[in-house]
Amino acid sequence: MKVRLFRAAAPALTGAVLAMSLFTLYIFLRRPAPEAGGPHLLDRAEETFIVGSLAAGVAALSTTFALRYYQRVFGQLTAHVAELRQDPAPHALQVKGGVLADSPELRPVRDELAKFAASYRKALGEVVRAQEQLDVLETTDRGPAAPPDGRQPPGAARYAVSSRHRMVARLAPNLHWIAATPPLLQFLHARSKHLVARSFLDLVHPDDAPRLRRTLQETLRDGEGHDITFRVLVPDRGGPPPLGSDPELLIDAHAPPPASLRERHLQMDVMTCYNEARAPLHLRCHLLDITDRVRTEQELRRRTEELSQANARLRQINEDLARLKESYRDLYNHAPVLYFSLDPNGRFVAFNETLMRTLGYERDTLLSQPYTRLLPPASAQAFLHNPAVFQQPGELETQWVKSDGTVIDVWIATTTTRDEHGNFVRSRSAARDVTERNRLANDLRAKAAELEEANGLLRRINQELEEFTYVVSHDLKEPLRTLEAFSNFLAADYGSVLGAEGHEHINHLIEASRRLGRLIDDLLTLSRAGRVLNTTQAFSWDYAIQTVLSDLRDLTQRHQATVRVEGPLPPVVGDPERVMQLLSNLVSNALKYNQYSRPEVVIGAAEGRNGDEESGLATLYVRDNGIGIEPQYHEQIFRMFRRLHRREEVEGTGAGLAICKKIVEAHGGRIWVESEPGRGATFYFTLPREPANPQPAREARRPA
Repeated sequence: MKVRLFRAAAPALTGAVLAMSLFTLYIFLRRPAPEAGGPHLLDRAEETFIVGSLAAGVAALSTTFALRYYQRVFGQLTAHVAELRQDPAPHALQVKGGVLADSPELRPVRDELAKFAASYRKALGEVVRAQEQLDVLETTDRGPAAPPDGRQPPGAARYAVSSRHRMVARLAPNLHWIAATPPLLQFLHARSKHLVARSFLDLVHPDDAPRLRRTLQETLRDGEGHDITFRVLVPDRGGPPPLGSDPELLIDAHAPPPASLRERHLQMDVMTCYNEARAPLHLRCHLLDITDRVRTEQELRRRTEELSQANARLRQINEDLARLKESYRDLYNHAPVLYFSLDPNGRFVAFNETLMRTLGYERDTLLSQPYTRLLPPASAQAFLHNPAVFQQPGELETQWVKSDGTVIDVWIATTTTRDEHGNFVRSRSAARDVTERNRLANDLRAKAAELEEANGLLRRINQELEEFTYVVSHDLKEPLRTLEAFSNFLAADYGSVLGAEGHEHINHLIEASRRLGRLIDDLLTLSRAGRVLNTTQAFSWDYAIQTVLSDLRDLTQRHQATVRVEGPLPPVVGDPERVMQLLSNLVSNALKYNQYSRPEVVIGAAEGRNGDEESGLATLYVRDNGIGIEPQYHEQIFRMFRRLHRREEVEGTGAGLAICKKIVEAHGGRIWVESEPGRGATFYFTLPREPANPQPAREARRPA
């Protein structure tokens, strides 16, 4: 309000400011000269000219501002009058933010416009009532007024009939309400006086309003329009009131607007009524509430769409089912199994291609034929004595006869199909040709019998060989002991007679006897090394190593050697006596073939070497700092009695490493050496690793 008052008083304020500025300038110019009693700065003519010019400028500025202000006011007034022509309702004059509502100068104009709008609505109502009476008279005498082209609108007499019980509306050419029948007012929940001079499109759904405006404008040109459908928004008051109610009491003028609007569908037939000058007078609109029909059609379309989708899914399911059936048929006919079915009479009702291809029969040859057609005489008699064998689930093995007369062995598994009463309908059997399997099984049993016989023979031979080895070693060692004893007797009794050369011959004889005895012992040990005497078991490495070092104490002290264990040793299983013999031979060889003043022997584990842990084996080693072995002899040293040095250089028979190889291989492992001359040697060997749930470790017993 203050802003608008300021805008209205702006020209006066501007003139006042300019006048004060001019007056100040005039006083300044009227001052006397600086010298006392000096003349004025301006003479009388100049003062008159300046004051007149300034007054003219102030008047011009004030007039300009006033013209611009009232030009804007009258522009808004013109716009409001144009709006009033389209919508003569009282609210059209109350525009927020405009100068028309609050300007005191234009308040009489606003009041006159309001009176004009009221008069327009009243006159329009009188015209409507007069026109309705005229329509009735004209319909009785000569029918409704004709359109400009002289054509009689179809159904004009029907439109002129009383429409008090129908929803009929009259609209001005500018689409403003003129009148509405009581049923239409009840439907809209409105009073007649509230609709007159309002736009008909105010009640139409915003999405349908542009299309309906174009349709009604075409109707004004063409004279009529039919089956026009659109949506309206009406107050949601629990449905329209009953027919016969007073339309003036439908809505309280002072009641608040409804909380929500509901959408209704209408169908409209429109006819244009013309005056004597053949100009459009008004539109007569017959409306029909088709909401239920539209919703029914929408529901029908929705259900039709759902049915279409269901049909599409059904077609897809049928196609999938057809593909599944085809896949099942292909799998049934070409599976590597002989499928067939028998009816309660024991006749073939179905079988696959694999059965025909395997047996060499044609489909017509077997279909509806008895099952006994495939059986040899003995099996056919057995089936005839028990024809219900395929009427119970189970398995059996029998023989079939192929088309060329060949008899094959078949294994058959059967399931049954029964009706709702539990009666047998048919059997479903799967057969497999097991002729080759039975032949291989028979051959395997024959080979097993032969192998068992050969193993028995081998056990007897090994036992005889062991007995022979023991007897031979015993029989050979007895003369050697006699030869060594009498050689000692000869040297003691006749030493003075034999002389130095005789003593040398006797010593050679005694040494040869002893060497031959050691060879016989090694042969006996080698014959036993390839066999595990005791059941494989977990044993204590500490006890085994202590026992070996105790046995080799004299050899260790003579060479001033050091034998140590590097890191923890993995738990293994085996024959404790054989493992201790393996360690003893490897350690003694490491000490014998060593020229250092203080030899060193290391026993340790090589976990993760060569992937032996994946096969359940543990890898261990015995490493020395001895003279080493040339690579070309790495395989040769494990052979029997293969020596790389003379007996005078290193004592021994050459059977130690061969015995080690026998022991390791008897445990399922392997042994090898990695060495270079002058850089020592490392002997690796593998033994079975202890299982996850081992038996308690037992102390190794010393070999007897």
